[in-house]
Amino acid sequence: MTADQDWMIDSLARVAGVRHVILCSRDGLVIARSASLDRDDSERLAATCTSLLSVSRSVAGTYGTGGRALYQVMAQYEGGVLFLRGAAEGTCLGVLTQGVIDPALIGQEMQRLVLRYGESVLRTPLRDGAPNTFTSAPAPGAATGGPGA
Repeated sequence: MTADQDWMIDSLARVAGVRHVILCSRDGLVIARSASLDRDDSERLAATCTSLLSVSRSVAGTYGTGGRALYQVMAQYEGGVLFLRGAAEGTCLGVLTQGVIDPALIGQEMQRLVLRYGESVLRTPLRDGAPNTFTSAPAPGAATGGPGA
């Protein structure tokens, strides 16, 4: 995938309250970004997203009840919320929102995007020496389905 695939995240970027959307590889490289993000900010956000997912997956492995599966990370801060999740093997989806949003709607739209394009489109191949720091396991009870989901 290349930055030419920014169109994939357009529908998510248009959801009420969404400020920025990014799709990045496990090692922090930008795959796609919303038009609201310039190159420097998108690279900084990609590095932040993959770092947070890696740390969160470590917590899941140490303190969770199963393996190291991580479903979603949500960080609320003054003026906004950051949502993170795996989108496919080796790929992370991040959404920054305004402070007042419907978190269920954001999560649902993130899931819709992941299901629409699937593993074959969103997967980022593992580069030599890059650790596999997160997976795209769906949350228990998450909706599944095909392209229209």
